[in-house]
Amino acid sequence: MIKLIVAFLIKREYFVYLLFLACTVVTLLLTLLPPDNLQGPSVFQYDKLGHFLMFFGWTFMLGLSRIIRKKQPVRLWIVFAIGALFGIAIEVTQGLLPYDRSPSVYDAIADITGSFCAVLLLKFIQSNASVTIKKVHANFK
Repeated sequence: MIKLIVAFLIKREYFVYLLFLACTVVTLLLTLLPPDNLQGPSVFQYDKLGHFLMFFGWTFMLGLSRIIRKKQPVRLWIVFAIGALFGIAIEVTQGLLPYDRSPSVYDAIADITGSFCAVLLLKFIQSNASVTIKKVHANFK
């Protein structure tokens, strides 16, 4: 099943890039907009879960786009590092904003945990679909 999904996504590489771009825009909007622009306190009820899911999705799409683009295995520790640094950078930026946003170590931990779990899934995908990736890339030449 994983091989079929990866083959489908490789053939539609642009779709993966669009999803990554969408994840980036949504993550930046949700973490950097003034809280007044969001839909009230119910958004923040599951704040840490939201951070986990946003950075899971962002890191997953980053890693998947790298896996699809390259013809050899991707260094997933780099994907994790980029996801973790992106989360930390957003928390630092929140501390610099002039409106009611404040950095949180717990948010950064949720961001990093989401990135780590995404890399675990990417490792599974990369190890189970590496032959499929090479075949599909070979067919496009």
